[in-house]
Amino acid sequence: MDEYQAWVHSTSSDVLEKTDADNPSVNSNASYGAHSCQIPPEVHSSGGRDEFSLKLSRINGAINRMTKEQLQEKLAHVRLNTSGVKDVLKKRLKHYYKRQKLVQSNSAASEEDRLKYAYLVVIDFEATCSESNENFVHEIIEFPAVLIDTQNQAVCNVFQRFCKPRVNPKLTEFCTSLTGITQSQVDKAKDFTEVFAEFEEWLSLHQLGTEHKFAVLTDGPWDMARFLKTQVELSGISFPRWAKQWINLRKAYAAFYGCKRVNLHKMLEDLGMKFQGRPHCGLDDAQNIAAVTVRLLQDGCVMRVNEHLHEGLVSPQKRTGSSRSSEHSKTHMSPNSQISNHRNYNNHNSNGAEWLDIPQEGENLEDLFEYLKIQKS
Repeated sequence: MDEYQAWVHSTSSDVLEKTDADNPSVNSNASYGAHSCQIPPEVHSSGGRDEFSLKLSRINGAINRMTKEQLQEKLAHVRLNTSGVKDVLKKRLKHYYKRQKLVQSNSAASEEDRLKYAYLVVIDFEATCSESNENFVHEIIEFPAVLIDTQNQAVCNVFQRFCKPRVNPKLTEFCTSLTGITQSQVDKAKDFTEVFAEFEEWLSLHQLGTEHKFAVLTDGPWDMARFLKTQVELSGISFPRWAKQWINLRKAYAAFYGCKRVNLHKMLEDLGMKFQGRPHCGLDDAQNIAAVTVRLLQDGCVMRVNEHLHEGLVSPQKRTGSSRSSEHSKTHMSPNSQISNHRNYNNHNSNGAEWLDIPQEGENLEDLFEYLKIQKS
């Protein structure tokens, strides 16, 4: 019976006491009781990607058999966060061991590192709205951005401005009630074109797009594909290059943790976190989106652009249903199609705007390797 077979045999007793002695990041002096769970020992051989995937498959199988309490015990042993629902804990632990394997394979590790952005800019616009929104033109009235340093896995700066609407200068009672933005605040605010220029100066101040590689991150496709696209056309300015592709957090979260797409509040709940501030305050929303993003980074998610606005498309039509007045409205606008093929994955929203899906990192390592092929081609 070889080492791996002996490990598999031992799982029948549900008591695994061998420690990760070969992992320097784990305290080898840790003491385990009768309910400790152990990851299978390394099988020393070479066989390229197939062997690499096989090893991870064996590890993942062991993790899948753990209870929530066993997962938390193992996570604590390797000094990782123990909060969250069981699926989150499983993914966190799986990625820990996957990363160990990637580090052992210099080429794989370097390719994964190459996909990382130095900074992420979280944007969550608030726009004018009415209770029915029928034939209503939505103008951006709050422009918030939260800057995440991916190296340190922390928020490092914040930008926020209110904007004066021109088409519908008087806010509806519904809009003020929803967003908390008052008429006085928008009356005193600058025009969107001025705010937009200040935001781009903020990007330059942090050397984003010049010295540092960055990506925009949003909670869904609406901020870039709908609100910003509509606003720049109303303001008569060009659609910015930095906004033509972005990271949809809902897709990244679902792909990484292997769950269905959920809204921000559900993401926070499943991660053992609570919403801080006022929902539909643009800055508070952005900061909570950033909190989820930081947790994803800490759990090992490699953030990749997963939506892209196509050039030369007709502007999204005016919406006849509700706007961002509820999480239900966001869900209603969410793309329904799933990625079925790495080379043919166009999505359209209900108003004609089109964005491109790019594979996210999920349970299957082929996502990562296939993406690297696409990038090299």
